[in-house]
Amino acid sequence: MNADFASASAYLKQLAAYVKRPIQWAFLLGLLKTVAVIGQLSFLALLAERLFVSGHSLWSQPMLLSGLSLTSLLRATLPQIQQQFLRRATLLASQQARQKLADDWQRKVLAGKPLAAADGSLQLEPIESLKGYFSRYLVQQYLVVTSPLLILLVCFYLNPVVGALLLISGPIIPVFMALVGIGAERLSQKHAQQTFALSRVFTDKLRNLTTLKLFGAGTAAVNDVAVAGEDYRKATMSTLRIAFLSSAVLEFFSSVAIAGVALYVGFGLLGYIDWLGADQLTLFTGLFVLLLAPEYFAPLRQFAQSYHDRAAAVGAATLLCELNKDSLTAEESSGTSDDLRKDTHLYAWNNLSVTFGSSGANKQLKFPDSEIARGELCVITGDSGSGKTTLVKVLLGQLPFQGQLSQQVESTHQIAYFAQQPFLTAGSLRANLNIFEHHSDAQIFEALAQVRLDKLLATLPEGLGTKLSEHGVGLSGGEQRRLALARCLLSQRAVIIADEPTENLDEVSAEAIRKCLQSYAHDGNTVIVASHDPLLIKRATQLIKVSA
Repeated sequence: MNADFASASAYLKQLAAYVKRPIQWAFLLGLLKTVAVIGQLSFLALLAERLFVSGHSLWSQPMLLSGLSLTSLLRATLPQIQQQFLRRATLLASQQARQKLADDWQRKVLAGKPLAAADGSLQLEPIESLKGYFSRYLVQQYLVVTSPLLILLVCFYLNPVVGALLLISGPIIPVFMALVGIGAERLSQKHAQQTFALSRVFTDKLRNLTTLKLFGAGTAAVNDVAVAGEDYRKATMSTLRIAFLSSAVLEFFSSVAIAGVALYVGFGLLGYIDWLGADQLTLFTGLFVLLLAPEYFAPLRQFAQSYHDRAAAVGAATLLCELNKDSLTAEESSGTSDDLRKDTHLYAWNNLSVTFGSSGANKQLKFPDSEIARGELCVITGDSGSGKTTLVKVLLGQLPFQGQLSQQVESTHQIAYFAQQPFLTAGSLRANLNIFEHHSDAQIFEALAQVRLDKLLATLPEGLGTKLSEHGVGLSGGEQRRLALARCLLSQRAVIIADEPTENLDEVSAEAIRKCLQSYAHDGNTVIVASHDPLLIKRATQLIKVSA
């Protein structure tokens, strides 16, 4: 077992543990369905014997007809209920896989590593490839053992010869399926890798379309996409070839076994053979075991189909695990110094820099080594173009960087971002303040009073129901920013990061923002501001100066 396969299997086990309860219910319903099938076929065989051997009329057998109707109803309805649990398991597993992928991306970005545009394709086909594993394979791997075992016990009880025939033929199929499956898993991994490679190649060419045209490299780009497409086609056809081969193996051996049972039962009932209990067969026992033989192989047939779902899931999980390992490696290497990991420091960095531009025309911004402690009002200051906003975006995890950056913020959900151009939508004041989280009107009134918008609110006829146009049209620039600051205060996040919050504002609005930021930091929260406002700089408990 190679390392990739082991990682993929561990990944699938983690997701399976997350959906354990619905899978258990689906397994139980699958067992009940097998019991219902055995009961239905027994009633059918007994009814045939009563009608054709004993000469009874159909309507003289109400108990058999009732039993046949009930078991038939159960056989039809139990799979529907089982599918509901399997759909639930598939939905939960897909959501968990997407969440893990998003968390991996977030760790990668926070570690300063850029995301490739083609990584977005992992949210599509690879995760879609996991669905068959949870909707079919996961429960079928248990039913393929228990369901045939129940049928086998019934066959041994009715006729040991038939039971022995099924017992001998049953294990042969998994052996050959395993031999075929070894190649299927390898090809499925290759198929998943070729799918992702095709996405990467196509996305790369699409993003650089203008450059390709300028350099006259359109033909070469088309050839690269064609080669990737041909590799994908070959991988797909190889997977299909293995799928048809495994199905042929299953159908061949199951057909031979069922034919053997049919010959034994037929010759026994006709009196051509009288050895090994053939002379003791009745229409009931003969018809019953003959009807049970296909049902014995039905779980094996379903398992063979779902086995390819497992192979596809392993291939997809290999890709998802590869990104996970890359993210973890990036996270571990983003800051290795012990002095960067002190709990008292919210952020700390060494040799931090950001590079802009393409090769040959790079511009690099370097930032002085610094630490930001919890509960500080930290102002990042410097001349225009010195990199204040760039440093803010690095702390927000929006830009890749070089160097070491350590942070004690577990996720961006602990950060409220106060942008210079606040995000406001066409809607009411209440809707804009509740855009991320719902707050009571009393909480909203308190936050608006903190940013000195309570007087404005009192003059509005509709109060919090007052409608704003797109981008907050209807409020002045200062009012828009104070409204955005009120939203940050309502969020009660541990960190507020602001970018030029007082620039180009009237003194009333600017002073309201300064006091709110200072008060928020005084309450034990951390406020990080990029600004060259001298009055805000005077109130800072920590100052970081950057220069171009």
